[in-house]
Amino acid sequence: MAWIGVCLLFAAVIGVLPPMNLQASGSEAVLEGARKEGKLVVYTSMTVDQAQKLNNAFSAKYPFIQIGMFRAVGERLLTKIMTEAQAGRYEFDVVQSAETQAYFLKKKNLLGKYLPAEAKHLHKGFFDSEGYWSAVYMMPNVIGYNTRMVKRNEVPRSDEDFLNPKWKGKIGMDHTKPEWFAWKLKRMGEEKGMAYMKKLGAQELRLYAGLTIITSLLAAGEFPLVLNTYVHNAEDAKRKGAPVDWVAQEPVFTKFQPIGVGARAAHPNAAKLFVEFMLSEEGQKIIASFGRVPTRIGIPTAVQGIDKVNFVVDDISAGDDFNKSYELFRNVFGGPKS
Repeated sequence: MAWIGVCLLFAAVIGVLPPMNLQASGSEAVLEGARKEGKLVVYTSMTVDQAQKLNNAFSAKYPFIQIGMFRAVGERLLTKIMTEAQAGRYEFDVVQSAETQAYFLKKKNLLGKYLPAEAKHLHKGFFDSEGYWSAVYMMPNVIGYNTRMVKRNEVPRSDEDFLNPKWKGKIGMDHTKPEWFAWKLKRMGEEKGMAYMKKLGAQELRLYAGLTIITSLLAAGEFPLVLNTYVHNAEDAKRKGAPVDWVAQEPVFTKFQPIGVGARAAHPNAAKLFVEFMLSEEGQKIIASFGRVPTRIGIPTAVQGIDKVNFVVDDISAGDDFNKSYELFRNVFGGPKS
């Protein structure tokens, strides 16, 4: 399992770096510092087109900063950062990826302490109280369904509904994201939760790696349901005309995408400006235009109905138990079906 390899790579990083305090001494000082630096290196797991739109908007606001970007999915991004750190190289100024990666980077002192001024406008639970990261958007977990195969009132709404024999072999699930699984066990209690998961496993779930692939298969009619997709995946497909929609099973478990400044950032002031921009009203409106759910209070989202559900925010400290959760997940559900 690649995640286990990543964790071993963490352990191999020579000498845990002392934390670096990147707190700004004032916005004017940061602006002047960024002007002198003139560069910014962003590591991100956002799609290239969306990341580029944000970069372009930032460049329009701060034309004196030249942006370099590296994009990869979360696990690959984390591996790159750790490999570079092991070699004594600290290439990124800003990193934006899933909360699991942010947790590990903070733990190994690869994120610097910087609490953005804009963080005060975020919903509760979406910034680190110690100032190491702030979330740029939410990723609510919802139930996706194919509208040609299932009527909305037939979609399972409770845990027990998924155990109905009629859904056997007809439920897709991403096997690379055990956070939902871990949250369910915590919510139900491990004994009761594992008993339920074993029953769910007997439903012969269709396991795949990556929600983009799963959503495409859902739209193609390979299966009528997806158990744990992100609302923006379903909304993206729906917006493109695919027969895909979603329902919420409350309370809705939500992950998020944090952003943080590198502890050894070569361009720390430019990095701070970028973080502030991403959390600003302008940045959050751009993020909302992608069909994402902004973390800033008062920014409307194009995702209709998501603002009316009850959220439970992922506990980022659960990163310590990631490998345990994944192994339990594999023991119950096995590996991918294709």
